[in-house]
Amino acid sequence: MAMERGIEPARLAIRLEPRIAAHKLDGLLEDMKDRGGVETYLEALRGKQRVFLAALPAASPPDHLEAGVVTVLLDCVFPARRRLAEVVSRDPGTASRALLELVYAETPLMERMQAFCDAFPGGDRKLRRCAWDWAAEVLHFRRPEAVPLMTRWVWDTGTMSGAVRQFVAGSEDLDHLPLGATPEDLEAVRAWFVEHLTASGFYRDLPLITDLILARGYADYVRSVSGGLGILQGDFGARQDPMELVVKLLGIDQRRGERHTAASRTWH
Repeated sequence: MAMERGIEPARLAIRLEPRIAAHKLDGLLEDMKDRGGVETYLEALRGKQRVFLAALPAASPPDHLEAGVVTVLLDCVFPARRRLAEVVSRDPGTASRALLELVYAETPLMERMQAFCDAFPGGDRKLRRCAWDWAAEVLHFRRPEAVPLMTRWVWDTGTMSGAVRQFVAGSEDLDHLPLGATPEDLEAVRAWFVEHLTASGFYRDLPLITDLILARGYADYVRSVSGGLGILQGDFGARQDPMELVVKLLGIDQRRGERHTAASRTWH
């Protein structure tokens, strides 16, 4: 069974800006304070982790995943669920086998992620990119302390866009950032945020708080580019409340979370 242990962070070749991180964190904490506090959001993320672990436990791998379990795991992943839902509903068996190989095969993590994307039919580039996001969330949310979040909204080398870019001073004037999308690259980014959060007085749930601050950074970016144009409102809602975008990106909106929690209790 594959177990990611101690991903060694690469040398960080970009300069993340502490002032930007502090500003984003302050805004995030202020908005969460009005909506139940940071613990409400951390518990929602812990609940998502419990769903992934219930379906894909650390020990005794399942022989297969029921179609309903596969559907719930996909529904947890905002960037992937709409584009992949029809494909998965037509052939849940392929998705089940791909998920089990992704989690439990002994090959290197990046090879497993690529194999997961290869499992879905056709040459649709967008579908493959969504499959990558699904794989990234499965690996991260099963063991958030061991695997950084590697979805495209965190960092996409193809478009040079993502949440990480929002924490680089002057990035709007840069066509290229020297950052890859390997586990080692994104572990280096995460290590920087963990150091920043620790210096800011946070000592628990640092991987999950990092997810929240990255999601807030990307949500702020979406709001800035779509506010005057009316784009992306179908995905994120007309008001574009920054926390609405955060919970959708992380797949922890209230109704979805309740449905997933109820489903996970029936699996074991």
